Amino acid sequence: MKKTMFFLLLGVAMLFSSIAPAHASDGKGKECPLKADKGRCQCPIADKFMMKAHFLLENKTDVGLTDDQVKTIKELKLQMEKDSVRQSSDMKTFILDLKSKLSEDKVDVAGANALIDKNFTSASAAAKSNLAAYAKLKSLLNPDQIKKMKALHEQMEKKKKTEGEEEECDK
Repeated sequence: MKKTMFFLLLGVAMLFSSIAPAHASDGKGKECPLKADKGRCQCPIADKFMMKAHFLLENKTDVGLTDDQVKTIKELKLQMEKDSVRQSSDMKTFILDLKSKLSEDKVDVAGANALIDKNFTSASAAAKSNLAAYAKLKSLLNPDQIKKMKALHEQMEKKKKTEGEEEECDK
């Protein structure tokens, strides 16, 4: 029975770590505590939001952002970071509560199920909130700014490729 409960807990923890928004990187090398491959966060929406927000703020002049757009992006980014801290904390609290329930001599299945349901609802709401923030970020840009952003991103990717090829030649 304990072995089954251990695997249940492990499965739930793995599921939550893959869908729950994680504390996002600030784009300056600070890693999220629930980091996945390549220093990115587990939540693909939060990850994409933070990368795009950082890129836009770093290239605000080249993209042609207004002061109001920059202010809004910074506000969205701050809110995303705050939400991520709360979500990470909620996830850790959930895991502690579930472990506690599973360590009892008689497992409270109904109580554990209620905990799981509550946290899946919370994770779903968090992902939807991240999606809304990402949509708002994208809607801030006019078509000309989107075109400039894409061109600048392509330039940077080509430059990275060229630099990578040069490094290979130097070896």
